[in-house]
Amino acid sequence: MSLLDTRFPAMTGGPRLWGFAPPQQVPQLGWLGADYSAQLVHDLSQGLLRQDPGTHVIAVKCEGVPLLKSGGVDASGAVRAHDAAFSLEILLSDGVGRSWRLRGRWTYVGRELGTFRAQITHYWELRTAEQV
Repeated sequence: MSLLDTRFPAMTGGPRLWGFAPPQQVPQLGWLGADYSAQLVHDLSQGLLRQDPGTHVIAVKCEGVPLLKSGGVDASGAVRAHDAAFSLEILLSDGVGRSWRLRGRWTYVGRELGTFRAQITHYWELRTAEQV
């Protein structure tokens, strides 16, 4: 098992996180905010809750280094486009109490970053789902 993240789920009530690099080790993810892993888990949890309001995310494991892509350099040399893809394993219970292990990729897409037209979207690609 990887080192546990620095947050304490027993104190915050949130899911257990592990495998995520501390934000200071991945400054290129700064466009996602000061705590990219907390933002990711929040966005992921909200998406799962829209599908099944009784979903409870128990744990999220980042299974490796995120795949990062930058582009969209403007005339001043500022990068205005970033993508970040994370391979994840998620443990959750659904609305009727069944436990599941999901594996897939969570991707953020940032465009026009640093401008008033900035947009950050995200999507989930499910690879496997198994009841546990």
